[in-house]
Amino acid sequence: MREFFFAGYRLRTDDGIANHESAKRLANFAVPMPYTHTFTLRLGDVGDLEEKRALALGCPLAYETEYFTIHDTGDGWAFVNTLADELRLAEGARNVLLCSRDYGDMAVWVTDRFFDIERGDHRLHIQPSIPLSSSIRAACEAGMVMRDGLPLHASLVEKDCFGVVFLGPSGMGKSTQARLWERRLGADLLIGDRPGLRKINGEWIAFGMPWDGKDAIHRQVSVPVRALVWLSQAKENRITPMNPMQAMTVMLRQAMMPVWDDKAMDGAAALMGTLACDVPMYHLRCLPDEAAARLTYETIRKG
Repeated sequence: MREFFFAGYRLRTDDGIANHESAKRLANFAVPMPYTHTFTLRLGDVGDLEEKRALALGCPLAYETEYFTIHDTGDGWAFVNTLADELRLAEGARNVLLCSRDYGDMAVWVTDRFFDIERGDHRLHIQPSIPLSSSIRAACEAGMVMRDGLPLHASLVEKDCFGVVFLGPSGMGKSTQARLWERRLGADLLIGDRPGLRKINGEWIAFGMPWDGKDAIHRQVSVPVRALVWLSQAKENRITPMNPMQAMTVMLRQAMMPVWDDKAMDGAAALMGTLACDVPMYHLRCLPDEAAARLTYETIRKG
């Protein structure tokens, strides 16, 4: 088994997963760090794939996304990739993830043959990937909220040894503000999407994660969180503090919400409430310019 570490958790995988081309990002998380819980992920025998898929699809449907469905197996959960996912990869490329009720033990079955597909003017010869950024990510994130961790749809920067988390709907400018901090203020962009937050020894810490989807920044880093910033576009720059109730409303939109699992949802709600009370949140109405970055920085630094 190989060991990887993120956000104060340990992920143990067999060699088949660790050596798979689609799992190379895990190599950036191989440095040991203190951890409180362990997730175990195994690669199942591809000969059992269709049987596992049929059994999973025969269980009650709990939730459905564009790329996978989640089924309640009674003693655990099954994540089955959908037709949309198969067509995105290659028609007939299938995967199934089975995990325990608390997401601590997982096994994934993935089509092992190669496909020739057309992408524009290119013909690609590809092997379907292990679904680290879809079903495995969702299972790990659900397991995190049951174990004191809160994944957020956000960008994270570090400046002057403190972290700032930018939140907002897709297209609202999270990456733009994070890049402005990086280029104009000398900040370090730690993760462009989906940092993991945990309260450790009374302090909220934000961590880089193995599945940053948009910017593909996979770094084993951490920083104390100084502020959360909710973004909206405007014709002039203005920043105002938000109260805990307003902050909670924002996080309900931006946190990973395992809506298929009542117990995990209870964990997520509790963590969001604590974070909203512990860490200042600001509403930044802004233009995509350096002035917005400097206004935010000075407000947080003085606050």
